[in-house]
Amino acid sequence: MDNIIKQYKNSFAEHGNSPNSVFWPKGRQAERFKALTQYIAKENFSVLDFGCGLAHLRNYLNDHFSVQNIYTGADIVDDFIQENKKNFPKDTFALIQSHKDISEEYDYIVSSGAFNMLYTDNIESHKEIIFDILSHLFSKSKIYLSINFMTDAVDFIQPGAYHQNIPELYDFITKNLSKRVVIDQSYMPYEYTVTIFKNQNILRPENIYSNEETNLYIINGSME
Repeated sequence: MDNIIKQYKNSFAEHGNSPNSVFWPKGRQAERFKALTQYIAKENFSVLDFGCGLAHLRNYLNDHFSVQNIYTGADIVDDFIQENKKNFPKDTFALIQSHKDISEEYDYIVSSGAFNMLYTDNIESHKEIIFDILSHLFSKSKIYLSINFMTDAVDFIQPGAYHQNIPELYDFITKNLSKRVVIDQSYMPYEYTVTIFKNQNILRPENIYSNEETNLYIINGSME
């Protein structure tokens, strides 16, 4: 993890407050943020931005949600946290050492790009860490957890990058977290977003999930 922190620090020193500092150089952050937040109800809400980087999601929320929302950003890079506190003095930012430092609950927890680098050279150990992070974050979300990954359905994987197999992730989520899940790879060819819902109440006899918090209906396993 120290090596990852060093990479981000060096990138921030070179690029400043820019998507390039968090290794998103191609101007597609808005597409990622849209996928992460598309099921947020248009009402007051709290959101944790896990691995917030330079809090560019905060700008997106300001631009696309007119209602009041309580934003908290958490990251392992102290340079990012200090920069965010200067730029967004009304919001809360926390320097964390581990996902276990997340102790409060939030309506929504989102994370963009936090899982794109290998935390360890051992792939299986890395997967265990990722799944433990997802389990903990899901336990702290009241409505849903939404995260993105790079898919392994690619021709080339850069050294040090992590590409998560979709069927493997789906199997873990549905067996351990929730059977109500949306996997969205409609916005980019090599990335996808997974949204995991807390509410699994089923309305009978229609056999549909209760739609208390989102605009999403799932009927007999398919979205309508």
